[in-house]
Amino acid sequence: MTKPTTLHFCTSQSWGGLEIYACSMMVEIQKRGWKVWAVCYPDSKVEEFLKANNILTIDVPSYFKLSLRSIFSIRSLIKHEEISVVHVHFHRDIWQASLALLGNSKRKLLMSIYMGVNKKRDIFHRFIYSRVNAFFSSSKELNRVLPERYPVPTEKFHYLPYGRNVEHYKRDENRRAKIRSHYGIEPDDVVIGAMMRIDPGKSVMDFVESFLHLPFEFRERVKFLVVGEPTRKRHSTLSESPFETHCEEYYFQIKEFIRKNQLEKSIFLCGFQSDVIGYLSAMDVFVFPSRDELFSLVVLDAMAMKLPVIAANAGGNVYQVSDGVSGFLFQVGNSHDLALKIQEYLDHSELILRHGNSGREFVVAHHDMKSAVEKLLQFYL
Repeated sequence: MTKPTTLHFCTSQSWGGLEIYACSMMVEIQKRGWKVWAVCYPDSKVEEFLKANNILTIDVPSYFKLSLRSIFSIRSLIKHEEISVVHVHFHRDIWQASLALLGNSKRKLLMSIYMGVNKKRDIFHRFIYSRVNAFFSSSKELNRVLPERYPVPTEKFHYLPYGRNVEHYKRDENRRAKIRSHYGIEPDDVVIGAMMRIDPGKSVMDFVESFLHLPFEFRERVKFLVVGEPTRKRHSTLSESPFETHCEEYYFQIKEFIRKNQLEKSIFLCGFQSDVIGYLSAMDVFVFPSRDELFSLVVLDAMAMKLPVIAANAGGNVYQVSDGVSGFLFQVGNSHDLALKIQEYLDHSELILRHGNSGREFVVAHHDMKSAVEKLLQFYL
């Protein structure tokens, strides 16, 4: 059977878990001999990544969801390149993709849902979503509620676990030493790390505040790393901040808390870092305080790196972290309880290795990239 050509949509200008995973899947699909085209926003991180990985990208005349010029441009590409599968990764893109395929039943239209959604049962969404052949989510919990929020039959929603190339996740001692040295962290210090967007919903402040709840005798040998930046705007001019206002304000609140409590040598705001393996290598314990996450890719990454994970007892975290086995769950919004969970690892260092190994085993068993891609390609075929 001839492998079809696929067209992917991801016009997001951000560069977080959604975008990284969508782009990584395109690369994995191309590695298996499929031809991949992508519609993305010009000069975005998405476009930069895809071009670096030899994915064919196309700019459309307009990124407004009802642009007739763009819709006809996409229809032309689909016909000329004999594209048989269109896969949407960014929610706004479903409009152009669906309208471009209007009256074209031979091509499949698939949509991945990476985060929670509001109800969209109006007549316009009924029309747009009626063209979609299948919806994918990595959260069984989300799949249970999606039929109530989307005007789509239950049988169109499918569970597709996230995949990770687990063999790539190995602690790099050289990068660990270099990064820790950069922040003045001693070899024997215990590094508690978090990696996420600086957004109120991610509850980074809960993590930062927990430092002050640690006993004094531990504070000298414990360091916190916060890797990430505020959420980026969809559009921004050269004269304005590229970050969402409320997220940037939240970042400044965190920075002021650190300054006010003279914690500059204990808590480090590292900004966005592309070296995920390096920064995870620098950590000993991973914290994920987000209270509204469906299913976190970075938690899988941390577990694949054999890091025990302390996560808020909410959302998809409870399906990823097995309390007392691969990490601990703490009370949502309770920085004191989070500090108690951190202290468990400081008091019982053998738990770091035991919980870390359990987390790695979970990722290998349930989130292997090869299995995830093969399951997706079954839908393509």
